[in-house]
Amino acid sequence: MNFKNFLLGGVLFLIASVYIFSLPPVLSTGDGGELITVSYALGTPHPSGYPLYVQLGKLFSFLPVGNVGVRVELISVVFSIITLFILYFMVFKLSEKSYEGYFAAITSIFVLAFSYSFFGQSIVAKFYTLNSFFVILLLFCGIIIVLKGYDRRIQFLASFILGLTLSSHHTGFMMIVPLFIVSLFYYKEFFKNLPLSFVFFVSGFSVNLYLYIRGIKENLFNMLSVTDWNSFLIVFLRKNYGTASSVDATTSGFTNFYGYFYAFKNYLYLIEKNFTLFSIPFFILGIVWLFKKSKRLLIFVLISFFIYSIFLAKLTFSLKNPDIHDLYIIGHQYFIPSFVIYCFVLSLGIYLIYNIFEKFNFYFLKKTVPIILIFFPLLMIFDRLTDQYQGKNYVPYSHTKEIFSSLPASSIYMTFGDNHAFQGWYLKLVGRYREDICHIVLDDYKTMTWALQGCKPYRLYRGLFPEFFYGDLIDLTRKKRFYSILALSEKHPLYSVVDSYPYFYSFIYVGKAFEKRDFEEFMKERMKKIKPLLNYEDCLSHGTDDVFTLQLCNFSVIGYINMAKTYETSAGKEIAFDHEISYGDFTAPFKMKVKVSEENEKYLNIYNAIKKYNKMDKFYLKG
Repeated sequence: MNFKNFLLGGVLFLIASVYIFSLPPVLSTGDGGELITVSYALGTPHPSGYPLYVQLGKLFSFLPVGNVGVRVELISVVFSIITLFILYFMVFKLSEKSYEGYFAAITSIFVLAFSYSFFGQSIVAKFYTLNSFFVILLLFCGIIIVLKGYDRRIQFLASFILGLTLSSHHTGFMMIVPLFIVSLFYYKEFFKNLPLSFVFFVSGFSVNLYLYIRGIKENLFNMLSVTDWNSFLIVFLRKNYGTASSVDATTSGFTNFYGYFYAFKNYLYLIEKNFTLFSIPFFILGIVWLFKKSKRLLIFVLISFFIYSIFLAKLTFSLKNPDIHDLYIIGHQYFIPSFVIYCFVLSLGIYLIYNIFEKFNFYFLKKTVPIILIFFPLLMIFDRLTDQYQGKNYVPYSHTKEIFSSLPASSIYMTFGDNHAFQGWYLKLVGRYREDICHIVLDDYKTMTWALQGCKPYRLYRGLFPEFFYGDLIDLTRKKRFYSILALSEKHPLYSVVDSYPYFYSFIYVGKAFEKRDFEEFMKERMKKIKPLLNYEDCLSHGTDDVFTLQLCNFSVIGYINMAKTYETSAGKEIAFDHEISYGDFTAPFKMKVKVSEENEKYLNIYNAIKKYNKMDKFYLKG
């Protein structure tokens, strides 16, 4: 093994080690809980179903390391490392395997690997690094055709990969545009082989048959079942997301062209946060190098970059003032392929600088600058280990487990939103914890439509919870068996007949007509019984700026107010807590007065400490 290969192997090993070291120890927040659960159960997650990721997740779940969550998270690590290797390989090949090209390629690997969003998506159970792998593979196919001429084998391979992208994240399929433009330079050969290319495309697309195969019969977990052509289109095209469906979102790129201004502004902000504005001159120099190398290559790469940066931002990120939710859900996830292409062009700019040193005999700079540029992005490791490190982040697991543990036997537990729902599914269906609980998920705050994935098999839970399945919810509240993370407001249908009272990290629903004195005694007894479950350490030591983790910890503080209320005495200074809890577009009041004494002061101190440690402006992209 020569020195170049040894160094490359060492670099990739270092990056993979940092990624693995930073993995969440049980599960990641948001979609992570759902995707791990679905992979374990071979079910169907939220649209568009992601059948390729789910099947890969099932394969990875058999690895003899860690727990199921960590095994599925390793998918992101593996495809990040492969993506980084392909990035290196493309730059090294374009430089004709030169010394300068080698160091430019190594530099680009470090810059991408430890950029904020790429690092963040490399350590969670998500499909974005798999999507980036497909995009860079298709980019490589296009570059081969541009530089070496038409090859029908590359056309067939690209067609197959394009089919596969539609079984993963649909944005990968957008590479069809630059590839089609390249094919027009060889239109005779392209159209001649188009019928067979379609066969390869269908072969890749056929992975989506999984949705039907797993939908025709009830299994442990299906968000939406695919049983016929219509239900397939609903899931595959994400029709239940309305204007955010695949078709409607794409057409929005050709309307309101003023939105491109905000798309450019917002995307430039992401570049600044991930790579700093100092990277832009290198990117521009990379464009110069591409122009000198091949006009066709320049057109192909720039169109690819435009589609995954400005055009995609127009579809999803063209807001005048993106809030923290937009930055986290969209900015932090969707643009990973564009960052890969950005680093590819940036590395060519670095290579051009090295060539300039060679041309003007700046031998000292030629030898020293590559070493400096390699070690500069290494400093980003320390940034990522302070803002993205999740090796101690037990919050998604412990928060949900504490709620489950606090509930009386045979309770209904209702959640709202992905974060609480997905983690509950993981704990209940994968961890098999508290199978006596029926976990329901409210789809819309102002309706009574529930998802029942946490109450399977239905035939069993119908017998355990006849009141719920046959519509007698008031009887459940009378038995003190209806709990929820939702505080009720006038927007909720139950508000007129049910009161919601704080209960540990959640709320208990009690009919308005019930005797409140007995209820108060029940609450004091229950809160004292569940006191040992309080686990504030995880919310004071998770070490990450992950938005959903911060939100969970901020939500948990109501438990410490409840505990302070339980142990208050008749004397002491009274403190009023008057908050609003957000549930999507709706808010619900949270009001409580607590008298502070030596017996309960520690709970209020914990409350203040958690609030301080988990401030939402801690999120890096918000700053």
